[in-house]
Amino acid sequence: MSSDEGRQVLFSFWNHKAGLWYLGLLYRRPQQFRELLEGLRYREQVRAGVVLLLHGLPYVFLLGCLGHLLLAGVLGIPFTKGPPFPFRLLGLHFGNVLYGIAFGIAFGIAFGIAGGIAVGIAGGIAVGIAVGIAVGIAVGIAGGIAVGIGFGIGFGIAGGIAFTVSLLRVYYVPLHGLFLWARPRGSWYRYHPVAWDDLCVIPFPGLDRLLVDFAEHDPVQGEREIQRLIDTYPTQRHQALRAKAILIARRAGGVRNLGDLPGIVASLPEGERKFLKQTPLVREQVEEIAHAWMRIEATTRPFLREPLLQGLVGMIEGFHSRVAGYEQPLAREFRGAAEKWLALAQRELSTAKEILDKERHPAVFRAGDPVDREQEAFVARADVVGELEQQLALSTGCPGIILYGRRRVGKTTVLKNLPAFLASDVKLAVFSMQDPRASGSLEHFVQLVGSSLGLPATSGASQDLAGLFGRLSECDRRLQDEGKRLILAIDEYEMLDELIGSQRFPVELLSTMRESIQSHRRITWAFVGSHEITELKHGQWTSYLISARTIEVPVFTENETRLLLTEPMRYSSQWAKNDPRRPRFSPEFWGEGGIERIHREAGGWPHLVQLVAETLVDLVNEDREAERVSEDLFARALGVAIVHGHNVFDWLLRRECTGAGEWEYLVGFGEHEAQGRRGMGTWGGR
Repeated sequence: MSSDEGRQVLFSFWNHKAGLWYLGLLYRRPQQFRELLEGLRYREQVRAGVVLLLHGLPYVFLLGCLGHLLLAGVLGIPFTKGPPFPFRLLGLHFGNVLYGIAFGIAFGIAFGIAGGIAVGIAGGIAVGIAVGIAVGIAVGIAGGIAVGIGFGIGFGIAGGIAFTVSLLRVYYVPLHGLFLWARPRGSWYRYHPVAWDDLCVIPFPGLDRLLVDFAEHDPVQGEREIQRLIDTYPTQRHQALRAKAILIARRAGGVRNLGDLPGIVASLPEGERKFLKQTPLVREQVEEIAHAWMRIEATTRPFLREPLLQGLVGMIEGFHSRVAGYEQPLAREFRGAAEKWLALAQRELSTAKEILDKERHPAVFRAGDPVDREQEAFVARADVVGELEQQLALSTGCPGIILYGRRRVGKTTVLKNLPAFLASDVKLAVFSMQDPRASGSLEHFVQLVGSSLGLPATSGASQDLAGLFGRLSECDRRLQDEGKRLILAIDEYEMLDELIGSQRFPVELLSTMRESIQSHRRITWAFVGSHEITELKHGQWTSYLISARTIEVPVFTENETRLLLTEPMRYSSQWAKNDPRRPRFSPEFWGEGGIERIHREAGGWPHLVQLVAETLVDLVNEDREAERVSEDLFARALGVAIVHGHNVFDWLLRRECTGAGEWEYLVGFGEHEAQGRRGMGTWGGR
């Protein structure tokens, strides 16, 4: 019904059904009724009030008659004297208290509507009539009691009680109990007073249970109704907030991926009262559980998942115990959720243990990205680290380092794991020139160096070479004050030479670096790459870095290969030093002379050693009867490794063959054990 149609109905004496509907709207949602009358002149508002009064009068008389029949005819309560003439027509009697109450309520409503018209002069007809009805009911009850027991104190007490009951809608409380009797009946919610009456002043105990059942019965409408109560119904807001917290907890308890928990608990309501004070603590602890789960999901190897899952089980059990002391409903609901998470984590732990029973040998070897010593086979490059420490220990400061090594010998792996082997007063900052933030422009390069140094961005600071030197000077002063040193490592530094050649970077950058090496004695520049400095051709690198010390990262020694193959997780902190569960391989596992053969076939090349070992472990695990590497398995592993390592072989062999006939000469070894120099061209003369 449109606004204009609604106003026409208000002025109609003949549309009785619509008149009753508007009386109901006036009673339960006076603000909505008031908005309907906005813009009407005072005379029109009075006319609307009179029309509604006339529509309601027949039911007022009917209510009085029904009260009389109930009291006299059904309950058999006698009266003592007759009423004045006007009321005798209704057959009502004032002699008994109950008769007075029945009569008073009926006529209180009528006089309340009429009185509301007068109140409407000051505050609007809608509010006036609504208040008038409440006051009328109160006066009616009070008047009825007073007639039954006398005026004076009786009228005052009765009036106070009646006014409170009517204004606070206390008479809804028994009806509310029906919705919760035995169990919450959410499917009935649309009949509950809160759903259709906006003036329920007293909070209904247990309303949160009814709202939760309603939301579980109809999720869309239920959550919409809960949000409506939170936004617009102050007296029922706390119960609605309880319902919202319960639903969030149950939704969290039903997830299959604990990584989804932060997004769910993010909407937990907060406040200063009761359970609302504790929701931030719950959210923080749940997020810790989720992050632990995400770490487990990122770990694919069962022997690594098993200890992480054990830690997760303990974390959930701790949360289950702590939340028990929180306010309701947090304690009850999140304990239930934690029990479901615990069951999920225990199932995953059981699965990991089953896989470990089947996977007799842990797959810790990895050929590819830089090795993470916490999760993958790693061996310390003692010679390289020793030389680095020796240079850093120079009392006058290190004159710079060029960390050189062929491709795939583990230069980045050395850098990534270096902090674990250096003194505590040495810090490491690493960035790669393959990072677009470094190679985009000189400004980007300066910004990246500044962030690597751990210096906060300074507004207005120049992003040129002068600004770079200023940041380095500031970092050097801080290191001096802290008594520390810093290794500033640039991986793939050869790209700097290419950028200088393309004039995207000025050649003066090399002068700035040389001056920093000479002036900033607490900062050690380390240039990491797969080319010797003499191979760079766009800048006089040897002149600028004439004092820099070259440290080569060679291929594995046979001893390093042996340590990698027998104690691959020696440097992982996930196990105690003497933990028998730490993954180990006996020399016998690799077959007779197997370690030496792997080293020889791979040429000690770290990537290829990892590749062959990774393939051998996979083949042994796939063969149910194999307990160790056999001759047949070794031959198969070499064939598989050649296929898997195709790209690496292409880089290490073909792409580094720059001389005429060099590649053809190498390919010839596929058919001949030895070759002469004939046909080797320029390369053969080296």
